[in-house]
Amino acid sequence: MEEREQLRLLNSARPKVHCLTNPVTMQEVANVLLAAGGSAIMAQDPEEVREIAAICQAVLLNTGVPDRKKFRACILAGERANELEIPVILDPVGAGASRFRLRELEQLTDRVSLTLIRCNQEEAKAMLHIWNGKSGGVESGARLDQEEHRELARRLAEAYHCTALVSGRMDAVSDGKNVEMLQGGDSQTARLTGGGCMLSALCALLCGARISPYEAALTAGRLWRRSAALAAEAMDRGKHEGIGSFQVRLFDAVEQCFYRSLREEEE
Repeated sequence: MEEREQLRLLNSARPKVHCLTNPVTMQEVANVLLAAGGSAIMAQDPEEVREIAAICQAVLLNTGVPDRKKFRACILAGERANELEIPVILDPVGAGASRFRLRELEQLTDRVSLTLIRCNQEEAKAMLHIWNGKSGGVESGARLDQEEHRELARRLAEAYHCTALVSGRMDAVSDGKNVEMLQGGDSQTARLTGGGCMLSALCALLCGARISPYEAALTAGRLWRRSAALAAEAMDRGKHEGIGSFQVRLFDAVEQCFYRSLREEEE
């Protein structure tokens, strides 16, 4: 499906994403979904997550700043989404940072079938139990060459029977058989809190429009990188704009790439 057709589906569906995200990036995730033409519900309590999942078009399980209650909520929301055939996107933040996180993620993935995993290289290695280096916490300490990166994404997708988007200097997207590398963007994205969380949310948004997971990951990755490049181009270097200005311009660029350009075209 061509990118423009995917965006037409997205703009028509205006999906709601149930975001069990972490408190560090809640505002960024909610705002990026609104900018892209969707919306978020941030329900976190185990008492209501099954009900909330049922009224949304996608469920995002972001396991940053975890505790047992949070993982229980993720499992309950994920199981309900599976029952209703609603896409489930996992962002296993800091998967290798502690034995607790990895143990809880193992239990989550035993009980919930995933549609898409979006993570960095170190998190992917942890999810495959092949990371023997010192964890960088929630930031990736892995530095792979392009072929290793491709193979890591393919193995992750194959292991969890889903699509995988593994971020790095480039992004690798795989469905277990096919692998595509995404280039471009701007290095300033890595200096923003929640850059990966926002990309995961955009993957969930496109999946919520009933776009195939592989196509959703490719389009989300391409448009996120395009947005970053546009944000960098828009900065007024003469006024010495910095990372705060880049963040504002990034939200503007996401709106342009995902939402406004299509509206303008149709008008």
